[in-house]
Amino acid sequence: MKLRNNPVSDLPASAASLRNGRLIRIINICMLLGLFLGLSVKSIGAQEVPREVAPQRPAIAPVADPNNSDDDSYRVGPGDLIDVRVFGHPELGRETRISNQGTIRLPFLDEIQIACMTENQIAKLIVEKFKKYLRDPQIDVFVKEYKSQPVAVIGSVATPGRFQLQRRVRLLELLTFSGGPNLNSGGIVHVIRGSAPDFCEMQNGDGVPVAVTGVVPVEKTPPVATTTEKGIALHFDPLVQSAQDQGVLMSYNIKDVLLGLPESNPYIRPGDIISVPETDQVFITGQIVKPGPISMRTQMTLLQALGMAGGFMPEAARHRVRVIRQDPSTKIREEFLFNVDHIRQKKAEDIVLQPNDVVDVPASIPKNVGRGLLAVAIGMVGYLPFMIFR
Repeated sequence: MKLRNNPVSDLPASAASLRNGRLIRIINICMLLGLFLGLSVKSIGAQEVPREVAPQRPAIAPVADPNNSDDDSYRVGPGDLIDVRVFGHPELGRETRISNQGTIRLPFLDEIQIACMTENQIAKLIVEKFKKYLRDPQIDVFVKEYKSQPVAVIGSVATPGRFQLQRRVRLLELLTFSGGPNLNSGGIVHVIRGSAPDFCEMQNGDGVPVAVTGVVPVEKTPPVATTTEKGIALHFDPLVQSAQDQGVLMSYNIKDVLLGLPESNPYIRPGDIISVPETDQVFITGQIVKPGPISMRTQMTLLQALGMAGGFMPEAARHRVRVIRQDPSTKIREEFLFNVDHIRQKKAEDIVLQPNDVVDVPASIPKNVGRGLLAVAIGMVGYLPFMIFR
């Protein structure tokens, strides 16, 4: 006997299949609608009229600033010790000292000319060299010892000595490294630049000067005068005198340098010597309140020197003030006699003193005799009561 299938048990399966078929049809319809909308939007966009584009201005190349950080960076030279590091290949890096020709040697590479280049420039150059052997080489370069740019500060400064430049510096900054001028410094700062050319300006094999970015050329200055514009006599220094014949001598007013005026604050170059001479002096002796040397920072007259020394003592002979002057080159000694009272009354001209002048104020003989007699009389008065009662 055959059993009939139970229609009730088949109902859930048929309902599920019906739902799945509907879901599939809905998904297909959505995909067709999406494709149709996409094609429609594309066709509409293709029919749009392109907008007019404003012409773009050509890019202006930035002008190199000579005072930017790249130009102020240290530029290596002969004698410097640099450390070259190759990432992932320590055997290719090394510490190497730059030769007198400005070159270094690295594994697999010929001599590389790196003088007058910064650390970044050297790293980029070595990267290009190693691209023949390495894929995307990473190079770092550091300066470990600075030996190629010595400068010296001498004269009346707190800590004179020799310095190694690690970047471009100006005159005022270098003076601060040496502690600044002393109290007895004069009013002039000398920058003595040797006649030998800077390494970065030396000529190549064809005799053509090598142009290096950021290097200040040598200023050819005329011989320095013996006096300033205000008539102030410059300090005579044998070192400065010899520099006039062997190189370039530049003199600046120390007040302008300390103020940082651009025309009095030049860049210092390797090999420069900065000389801060001591101030000139005049010497006051005799019957004066404060005898001794007086610093002559500016032009000084006889009355000014006497006033700075505190003035006359009571027994001073004002009409016989002597000024003794000696020429350092000829050793000839001259003496001048002045009446200070006439100068004060404008009956005589007040003279301008020269460095190393000696002003002697003698004692007045009548005043000394009168003061001696007065002292004797005062002493005798003290003995009168004793002599009367005796």
